[in-house]
Amino acid sequence: MGKTIRINGIDVPVIEDQLSGRDLKRMAGIPKDRVLVQQEADRNTVVPDDRRIRVAERDSFTHHARHSKAGTAVSLRRRRVRYEAAQLAAGYPGLRVADDDSYVYVPGFRLPERWVPDRTSVLIVPPVNYPEVAPDGFYLGDNLRRRKGLLLTEPGHYFTNYHNPYAKAGYRWYCLEDPDRNWRPEYDSLVTFVEAIRTYLGLVD
Repeated sequence: MGKTIRINGIDVPVIEDQLSGRDLKRMAGIPKDRVLVQQEADRNTVVPDDRRIRVAERDSFTHHARHSKAGTAVSLRRRRVRYEAAQLAAGYPGLRVADDDSYVYVPGFRLPERWVPDRTSVLIVPPVNYPEVAPDGFYLGDNLRRRKGLLLTEPGHYFTNYHNPYAKAGYRWYCLEDPDRNWRPEYDSLVTFVEAIRTYLGLVD
């Protein structure tokens, strides 16, 4: 017995009691790549192309573009930052990673000799294309000095206002660049970067 269903508000006469999503698309001239859904009072139910469903008088259908829910897969950057931060945390209790992975906070970092005081906190900001690219410098606590004989001098490469969104939080940017692209993501990590920090802070400016 014939019946009438509605697809996108248009009446479509049908004879069969059961139709597949593909059949319904063909009858209504709906492109194959659209998602066909049956409209119910409180939800839409997807009608796959290969599934046959029972249709009743005045059943209502619509269609829309095929979308995907936001992926839950963790990006390579996030995986690397979190994994490497966990490795560092063994030596730095209290280490934290920002919720959005924008920085890694390393407390109680022991500075090389001649630095005053001998410990500070460090912020490392992994770039958006990490781990393919090295961090562009790092941030040290403010008001650090270096001994030069009997004098305390301001370290070089240690900037308050330049390249420093964390100045108001009490940090200065320390310039440590990789212009020759020596960073190798298969070998280097936040762990090796922290060791590079220790190395270069121990050198004369």
